[in-house]
Amino acid sequence: MDQHNIILEGIHYATRNVIRVGIRNGFVYSLTDIDEIYWPGEGNRDKLPVIAPGLVDLQLNGFMGIDFNDPELSPDQIESLSPDLLKHGVTRYYPTLITGSGRRTTSLLRTIASAIIGKGKAAQMIGGIHLEGPFISREDGPRGAHPKRYCLDPDISLLHRWQEEAEGHIRIITLAPELPGSEALIRECIKMGITVAIGHTACGKGDIEMAAQAGATLSTHLGNGTHRLLPRHPNYIWEQLAEDRLYASMIADGFHLPDSVLKVFIRSKKEKAILVSDGMPYTGLEPGLYNSPSAGRIRLTDEGKLHREGNPGLLTGSATTLLEGVQKISGMEGFTYAWEMGSAHPSELMNHSSNHGLNVGTPADLVLLEPDLEELKIIRVYKNGVES
Repeated sequence: MDQHNIILEGIHYATRNVIRVGIRNGFVYSLTDIDEIYWPGEGNRDKLPVIAPGLVDLQLNGFMGIDFNDPELSPDQIESLSPDLLKHGVTRYYPTLITGSGRRTTSLLRTIASAIIGKGKAAQMIGGIHLEGPFISREDGPRGAHPKRYCLDPDISLLHRWQEEAEGHIRIITLAPELPGSEALIRECIKMGITVAIGHTACGKGDIEMAAQAGATLSTHLGNGTHRLLPRHPNYIWEQLAEDRLYASMIADGFHLPDSVLKVFIRSKKEKAILVSDGMPYTGLEPGLYNSPSAGRIRLTDEGKLHREGNPGLLTGSATTLLEGVQKISGMEGFTYAWEMGSAHPSELMNHSSNHGLNVGTPADLVLLEPDLEELKIIRVYKNGVES
């Protein structure tokens, strides 16, 4: 990718010093602290943008009317969605397929793979496919909104077939480790370069220890996809929080987890706390009743809550962007930590080259924000050094 050098000046999102960022051929090739040039209180400094690494969404079911679980999904639809995500600061994302029929899964894997091997924005932005199921609990509560009839026990040969159909682009799988055959599947996933997450599970402590020992490294939307009532202790939420080998993703839309629970999860997991949107295709749309090909009739309320029609207690994903989640956590834990929950932490888990935020040698996936961080407003976004 040949392009002219680009020089950006702004406030480093973490150090708050003024920096000069040099971009060449899609990568950050220089990063210089020039804070001494801008005296404190100088007017120009106050007008500089904040420069931050792009956001990474590990769990995205759709956006702005486009559904990754729609059997009619096309590569062109995926391509059209990607620029809208960039406007919200997301420079890398993982299309997420929930539990469904084998035929539907095969079709969607092939469609998304076609977009990944294309030459557009989607090819640059998609980090891989996230399979959320079908190897999950059949129990009410842990299963969430996933259809019971399609839940399966782990099947290595089926996973291999799906990975072939996805042309090697399955990168995350969420499963229930208590199911028979899960340990063998986890170990096979690690060999295949697939990140394994625990989720939609009714597992016990021993299952979590086994999964972590076998190579699982993530808890998917911890605290959701659970029984409505749990023992005080032990239970699978406490055990996943206590397992130091696991990162934990969480949804900060104001409905999936109370603020007090978010705070406890964050302070327990620290640098292994990850924000995901769990965004559905109704994100950005008007409130109302929608028909989901994968989850049935869904209500989006005026308050932004997304639930199964007739059952307000059964959430069906989120209608909140990852940026809005960062905004919420920023008010609780500060901007830098909140931004890293949505950028550096998931990148580190997935072993991206940009896993340490903003550094020389990383892809120039950058978000420029208005300097007043009380309300996060994006000025510009760069993907591989190209302004979007």
